[in-house]
Amino acid sequence: MAANNTLSSSDQLAKLSSSTLKEKTGRDWAEWIEWLDNLKSDGRTHKDIVTLLTDHVESTWYRQKIALGYREATGQRQLGELLSGYEVGVSRTFPVSAKKAWELIASEEGLSTWLGALADGRIGAAESFSTRDGIIGTITVFEPGSHFRMAWKPEYWRYNSTLQVRVTGSKSKSAGKSVISFHHEKLPRAADRDAMKRHWEEKLSDLAQIIKGKSGSL
Repeated sequence: MAANNTLSSSDQLAKLSSSTLKEKTGRDWAEWIEWLDNLKSDGRTHKDIVTLLTDHVESTWYRQKIALGYREATGQRQLGELLSGYEVGVSRTFPVSAKKAWELIASEEGLSTWLGALADGRIGAAESFSTRDGIIGTITVFEPGSHFRMAWKPEYWRYNSTLQVRVTGSKSKSAGKSVISFHHEKLPRAADRDAMKRHWEEKLSDLAQIIKGKSGSL
């Protein structure tokens, strides 16, 4: 493998320093990498590595971190992979104020565009909904003028993901611009991360077309 034998106490993997790992588990990154290498762990799945650590690391959280760090060191950890799954974020700047951008994404037309036409329920604080496209969700945070946060799940997914949709004023020197962003967490697989990146980019393009068509009134 691929372990870097010059790893020092200040080196980090999985956003965790070698010195902290040593303090909490008795081994630093270089030592855990060597230990896992000796068990021929290169190429094993994240779940398999966590299982190997069960009798050696008491904390579930640190077992997860070591598995992530090892796979990162061996080039197996993929873009957007977290302890809780995968995540992706996309955003776009629009030629309207944040107030107008929010009014659009919270309107019936805007919601139908990025969330989908509702089959049941409603959109609001602590409200649950389902869409005609088979999305099931619950709004966990609703801050008018700022953002939505929700549990979001297609019918065929086993667990909920977390979706946040936010509107912010653009940092551009030009007045009257805003940014709409989608941040999607707890995605089950790398393939879902890629699919949702394309999905939310398409939704941003659809919103851009609406804004373009309403340019005279927004």
